[in-house]
Amino acid sequence: MTRSKKIVAPSFVALLALIFGSAANAANDLEGAWIVSSWKSLEGQTIDDPQPGIFIFTSTNYAIMYASTDMKRPEYDADAGQTDAETIASYDSLTANAGGYEVDGNMFTTFAYVAKDNNYMSGFPENGTEYEFERDGKMLTITSKTFAVPFTVVLESVEGEDGPWETE
Repeated sequence: MTRSKKIVAPSFVALLALIFGSAANAANDLEGAWIVSSWKSLEGQTIDDPQPGIFIFTSTNYAIMYASTDMKRPEYDADAGQTDAETIASYDSLTANAGGYEVDGNMFTTFAYVAKDNNYMSGFPENGTEYEFERDGKMLTITSKTFAVPFTVVLESVEGEDGPWETE
């Protein structure tokens, strides 16, 4: 093999690895920032005016935080401070976790590295939670497949746009 072939062959292999590696990390239908538009339990309860929630997906990682109730989260007297009952009610109505995820067709599995729920987090990396998803333009519908009480959440993209938190 000539000297130029010895240099070109490994360079070509490296270029192919870069191209195909980039394709593997190409954008998927989940990527972006999404706010909660509505919830529906598979038992039939629908929440069309949900409390705030956000789902953020990068190419390999996710973070979610949402108020899992149809009622406004309880407020407390700022001067008096929160009672234990108010703290528990506020804490119990919030879901938060983040970690990695994998996509397979229209299914994805999350692996929570950190979570509000200690038991859920302590199972990492075997704490996979499965979901089915469908994207229609700026709308993303996710249906849980792992939980005892499954749910469907409809999300609206706010990627690259002002979200509902903008004040100007």
